[in-house]
Amino acid sequence: MKNHLILFLIILISSCSSSNKPINDESPYAIQIKEVRSVYKAEDIMRRLNNIGVNAYIIAEEQEGGDGTWYRVISGSEKTLDGIQNHKLEIEKKGNFNSLEIINYQNIKENLVIDYKETKKETERIKTLKPDIPGKIYDIIDKFPDDDNFIIKNFFIVNCPDSVKDIRKFRDGYNVNHDLPRGISMKSLMKKSECIAEVIYEDNLFDDRVTIDIIKLKKDHGIDVNDIQTSSVISIDSDDKQIDIANYFAELILSTGKYPFEDKVKISVSSYQNFTGYKVTIKPSKRKDEYRTYIVLVSKDLNHVVFSQSTEKSEDQILEIIKNLGKGDGLNSYDEFYNAFYTLPSNIKDHFVCFTTEQLTSKYARQRNNAKWARKMVGHWQSTAYFYSEEKRDYVVSFFDLLYESQVDYIYKTLYIDAQSSSSSSFEINVKGKTGITFKGTYPTEVSFPSGRNVIVTSNSSSGKLKLEDMLEVCESMQLDSN
Repeated sequence: MKNHLILFLIILISSCSSSNKPINDESPYAIQIKEVRSVYKAEDIMRRLNNIGVNAYIIAEEQEGGDGTWYRVISGSEKTLDGIQNHKLEIEKKGNFNSLEIINYQNIKENLVIDYKETKKETERIKTLKPDIPGKIYDIIDKFPDDDNFIIKNFFIVNCPDSVKDIRKFRDGYNVNHDLPRGISMKSLMKKSECIAEVIYEDNLFDDRVTIDIIKLKKDHGIDVNDIQTSSVISIDSDDKQIDIANYFAELILSTGKYPFEDKVKISVSSYQNFTGYKVTIKPSKRKDEYRTYIVLVSKDLNHVVFSQSTEKSEDQILEIIKNLGKGDGLNSYDEFYNAFYTLPSNIKDHFVCFTTEQLTSKYARQRNNAKWARKMVGHWQSTAYFYSEEKRDYVVSFFDLLYESQVDYIYKTLYIDAQSSSSSSFEINVKGKTGITFKGTYPTEVSFPSGRNVIVTSNSSSGKLKLEDMLEVCESMQLDSN
């Protein structure tokens, strides 16, 4: 009995060795699991950690130099390094974490806010009307899976022209950065499709990514398996139209090279309807023992094609994600998408070409010579809408979501406007009651201005012919929430 009591006490002490009380001067060591800009994303991560048995809490750090608020999701509060290292080992048993970091309260306490809710300035959702976008776009937006365990790392949706003759007018669509399977041309795919969308999801805890493409095919897409050379890996049944279409795309992947290993296996998945297609696997290099797998699926009604791939998630994990297609609110469940897409006008005069969203990385700052204002943008989301008209040609509207107005004030009003003040080609301009910046010329390169949580930029593409008054009209049409 005595031995059982001692064992119980050891287990109890061990399980409580890392207190969930916030770090302080006496217990300064903790494990940082994630650091994010959005308080709502931090809360999603904290809930997920607690659900898998990791006691987690959030602290906010008001970083120096106007870098805004970062939310640290952390666990533990230990007096010694040995204690926190033991706690780190316990966390690692719960999953494949990539970025666990020991932090010291003494090094960050000057800018720390223990009660993170005191810093909560971010509005979760803007309040606007539904943008004037073709219904087929909303159809495909609704098909994507929603999951609090993911963030949208990159996204695009492309509106394809009704006539192939107009494909060049929509060239911003086929020039988007994409992660389509090898062998599949964006321009060729647009000729067969009504619209195309791609999301690169990133696991908010473990950082692994998965790409999902959803394509809405035209009724007269012109895919005919009799016109393509099939491999000898598997025979096809020409009476099965799902398989015919899936095989067309699978063979495009396999035709990109003679690989030391190729495989094409028929698969089926049930989501909002039954999907059938192939799992295509190749070994790109003879020297490296690495394989690439692509999922190619076609819906039973033959309207949609789905591609998916990941170098980090297993086939079973990918298929579990695909099973959730069309079963929730789609991309509308992700704030980083919603708060940009629903800023588009409720009445659009010109052709909508495409829309992209990405989280800015240090590459963005480097491309702008590491200007101070550009460095402060890293970690935030940029969304861009592309439009076309016969008169104005190609033009672009970009939205930089900085989450709250004080951050916009510092980055745009203080840093960016100050950086432009020395330029002889730029000048200040009033846009919707705000001080913005534009440039000289018949067709200015851009007009930018702050509004609530966003910085808005309207710009001419290489062939764009927006005059200043046109740009201001576009700016006026944006649905800009005041938060």
